[in-house]
Amino acid sequence: MELTQQILMYDTLATLKKREQSIIKLYYFAGFTEEEIAKSYHISHQRIHHIKKRALQKCKSQLEKKQLYVSIV
Repeated sequence: MELTQQILMYDTLATLKKREQSIIKLYYFAGFTEEEIAKSYHISHQRIHHIKKRALQKCKSQLEKKQLYVSIV
């Protein structure tokens, strides 16, 4: 991944709520399963899945806006 892409990704993650950030980091960067994350948060894995899905939608929207800006500059 290019440095510019890494910066965009970290900036985008920073726009998420703390719990969303944590779930994304645990799932994608630390390799935890939804079930493992759910146990640590004491909620269902379905709820983790929903939070993760919503957070990824937010990230996608933010990245689309930023990519548009980057392609113009």
